[in-house]
Amino acid sequence: MSPVSSSVRRCLAFALLQVLLCITTRMKNSWIFPVLLLAALYCRKNPHVSTSEIAELTKLKPEKILTQKKYQLDITPSLEDITLFEAAGKSHLAIFTPADKGYTLLRLHSFSGLLTEPKLFFISVGNKKSHVLVVHGSEKKTLQLFDAGDFMQEFGPDIADTTTVKMIKVEEKPNDELLNLGPVNYRFNGMRWIAWQGDEIFPYLEKFEVAGEQSLVEITNRGQFGSRVLLTLAFTDVGASDLTQKLKLTKDIPTVSLYRPGVPVHKNGGGNVALPHPLIEIRKDAFGKNARIRLPLYMNNIRRLTLRAVYSQRGQFFYWPAAAGPGCEKDGQGYWAVYR
Repeated sequence: MSPVSSSVRRCLAFALLQVLLCITTRMKNSWIFPVLLLAALYCRKNPHVSTSEIAELTKLKPEKILTQKKYQLDITPSLEDITLFEAAGKSHLAIFTPADKGYTLLRLHSFSGLLTEPKLFFISVGNKKSHVLVVHGSEKKTLQLFDAGDFMQEFGPDIADTTTVKMIKVEEKPNDELLNLGPVNYRFNGMRWIAWQGDEIFPYLEKFEVAGEQSLVEITNRGQFGSRVLLTLAFTDVGASDLTQKLKLTKDIPTVSLYRPGVPVHKNGGGNVALPHPLIEIRKDAFGKNARIRLPLYMNNIRRLTLRAVYSQRGQFFYWPAAAGPGCEKDGQGYWAVYR
């Protein structure tokens, strides 16, 4: 029997008992409301997923519930139930979504051990989406960010100033938030949380849909205006032998070029290098605030992607991302890029 149906049965039984009690004792009308109120309080279902449901869905027996919160993590109207609990000598983060009967488990993350002084927050990344932010540790704090899928990024004291953690709202659309760690603001670009400066362009990966001939890459500039922009997308899990089965352009667009693995290209610091993987370059004469690039293409079984840009402002050229930092890695040409 499901937890929901048994709860309903208990409610009906209790309500029937109260009615019979009223009849047999010929209670006055003034007693009926308190009785019904007691019945409602008895029947009220726990607003969060129960420990028995947690055990059933995660295959872990909760020993201690640290915190439970409800929040809308994505564009679906349902409120997810986010639970942080301890079991089997570890702390665990579970994300549930309402189902026809009870809940469905969207994600379970097990930490390496028991967390010290854990706190759970939510931070907006725009487009009605949010990440779960788990902060733990006493003097040296560690931050971990999750979505309802498979995204996770960690900020430890060795790579960022985590002594103070603040969330700063961006008032302009799409109303996302900055993660302030010490003197540096980090902003999510659809791939990773990276250092953000207010005067630069900020390419945001809106869509990365791998669906054969119907695949799509969509990028929006959530930063400032840039001219003569060159966006470079590198597909690091595609080799020369499987290129034709995994990646190709489906339209002849003069401002878009596909470079195959093995082709000699310039590298950072001078000279040339043979590409270890394919990359696509997109050229834009102007990339204004909230400007959007939609690139239809063929993709099959692709998961990895890096993104970087070179652009001009006020007659000077700049790189994005500007330097090494969390969420960045070097691409095949030796430039820093944001990885997915």
